[in-house]
Amino acid sequence: MKIIKNNFKYVIYSLITNFSVYKYFFLNFSNKWAYILDIILLILLFIFYKKLSNNIKLDKKYRVFIIVMSFIFVLGYSYQITSTGELFWGSILNILVSIIKIVGYYLFFKVLIYYIVKFMQKEYVVNNKIIKKFSEHPFLYSFIFLSICYGIFLVFYYPGIINYDNANQIKEMLGFHTRYLDAINPISSSALTNFNPILHTVLLGGMFKIGLLLGNANFGLFMYSLFQMLIVILIYSYAVSYSIKEKISPIYSFIILLILGLVPIFGYYSITAVKDTLYTAFLVLFSIEIYDFIKKEKLNNHDFINLFLVSMLVILFRNNGLYIVIFTIPFLLYKKEKIAIIGVIALIIMSYASFNNVFLPSVGISGTSIRETLSIPFQQTARLVKIHGNKVSDEDRKVIDKILDYENLAKDYNEDLADPVKNKYNKDAEMKDLMEYFGVWFKGLVKYPLLYVDATINNITSYFYPFESSWKVYHKLNPKLPLVGIDYHYNSLDKAREFMHDYEVFSEYSPVGIILNIGVITWTSILVFIMLCKNKYYIFLIPNIISILFCVLSPANTYYRYIYPSLLIMICLFPIIKKLSEKKS
Repeated sequence: MKIIKNNFKYVIYSLITNFSVYKYFFLNFSNKWAYILDIILLILLFIFYKKLSNNIKLDKKYRVFIIVMSFIFVLGYSYQITSTGELFWGSILNILVSIIKIVGYYLFFKVLIYYIVKFMQKEYVVNNKIIKKFSEHPFLYSFIFLSICYGIFLVFYYPGIINYDNANQIKEMLGFHTRYLDAINPISSSALTNFNPILHTVLLGGMFKIGLLLGNANFGLFMYSLFQMLIVILIYSYAVSYSIKEKISPIYSFIILLILGLVPIFGYYSITAVKDTLYTAFLVLFSIEIYDFIKKEKLNNHDFINLFLVSMLVILFRNNGLYIVIFTIPFLLYKKEKIAIIGVIALIIMSYASFNNVFLPSVGISGTSIRETLSIPFQQTARLVKIHGNKVSDEDRKVIDKILDYENLAKDYNEDLADPVKNKYNKDAEMKDLMEYFGVWFKGLVKYPLLYVDATINNITSYFYPFESSWKVYHKLNPKLPLVGIDYHYNSLDKAREFMHDYEVFSEYSPVGIILNIGVITWTSILVFIMLCKNKYYIFLIPNIISILFCVLSPANTYYRYIYPSLLIMICLFPIIKKLSEKKS
C-alpha cells in the first residue's frame, strides 16, 4: 500500500500525459504495435516523473509560457486532423478532453522546462586538450572545419543547388520572361524585377551569365555557390570565435561548431542559392552587432558604420529585412548616443527609399506586387468562397472578382499554401477596387469569424505545432533551366548524393532532429526571449522574434527556409544566450 501511495501521483501524471500524446506518436501504427509502444511510453513517463518531478518551482512567466504552449499543442492536433478547431471546442465533451490534454502537456513541460532553465543558468567548465587548442585559434579552426564539411556538399552537388525562384532569377538576368512579370505592369522592357532582392538576383544571375559566356553554365553557378559558401563559412566562423572572445566557456562554441558542420541541413543550405542563405548569415551578423552595441559602455564612429553596413546587407538581401532593422535598432535608444542612433536609422531609411524608389525605377527594374503582403486576407476569402460560396451575393462576387479569380477561387484554395490564390491577383486592380474588396472581406469577418480563424491557423500551424512533418532541404536537380535549353546538370556522383540525402533524412528523425523541427525552433526562440526579457540583452533577440512573425505572415505553412533564420540565430548565438542566462536575468 505504501508503494502504491508513494507512486500514485506519478501514475496519474503518466496516464494524463500519455492520454495527451498517444495519437500524436502512434497514429500510423497498427493497433498491436500502437498498444505495445503506448505501454512503453507509459513506463518511460512514469520514470520521468518519478525521477525528475519533485521540488519543481518555476517563475510565473515560465508557467504562463507552458500553459500557452500546451493550449496550442492541443489546438494544433485538432487542425491537423480536421482542419478546424472542432476537436478542441466543438462540444462540451471535446472541451473537457482538451482541458485534460492541456493538463497532461503542462505537467510534462513544467518538468522539462525547469531543467532547461536550470541548465541554462548553471555554468559548466570543461578542460580538454582539443577544446583548449580550439579556443586558441577558434576562427581558423572553424573556417577549416566548415570548409571541409561544406566543401563535401559542393563536390557531391556540383555546381550547386537551385530552387524554382533561383531558376527564375537566372532567367531574369538572361532576359527570359518569368512569372514575376505576369504579376505586375512592368515599368520597362527589362525582364528584371525586385520580387527577389535584386542584388541577389544580379549576383546569382551575373555569375551564371559569366559561366555561359565562358561556354560552361555549370561553372557560372559553381562560382556563385563557392562565393556564397565562403561568405557563410566566414560569418559562422566569426560567430563561433566571437563567443570565445566574450570569455564564454569554449565547450559551447565547440559543440555549436560541430552542429554547424555535421548536421547536414547546414551543409545543404550553404550551397543552395536561395536568398535565405546569405540573408540568414547577415542576420546573424546583425544580431551580434546589436549585442555588441548593448555590451559596450561607449560607442565610436566605427560601431555606427558597422551597424549601418550590416543593416543594409540584411535589407538588400531580403525585401522584408527592413522591418527587422527598423523594429530592432530603436530599442537601442536607451544608450546615451541617441542622436547618432537616430541618425543611423534615418540614413538606413533614406538609403532604402533611394534604392527602391529612385535607383531601381531609373534603371528600369520593376518592383513587387502588393499581393505579396495579402496572403492572410486572401486565404480567408478563398476559404469563405469554398465553404459558403452559395451565400455570397452577386454584388460581392463582382467585387472579389476584381481582385481575385472568383470562378476558380474555391478550386485554387490550399489550406497550407496561399500562392495558388494570391498568384491570381489582378495586377490591373486599382486602389478603389482593393478598398471595396476589404469592405467585402470585413463583412465576411463579421459573419464568419471562426472560418477566418480556421483559414489563418491552417496556414501557420506547423510553425507552432511540432508534430507535423516538414520538408527541410532542396536536393533534386531543378528542371526549369534545362527546359529552356540551358545545360545545368549535376555531376556523375549519383550514389554520393543518394547517401547525403539519406544522411539528411536520418538526421531529421534522429534525436538531433529535435533541434531542426520548425515548431521546436519557434518555442525555443520564445523561451530564451522570455529568459532574457528582464534584461536589456533581450534586444539582440528581437530579430529572431520578428523572423518568427514573418513565418506567421508568410504564404506557406511548414516551409523550412522561412524558419531557417531563427534556427541559425539560436544556434550561432547559443553560447552568448547561455552566458546571459547564467546571470539569471
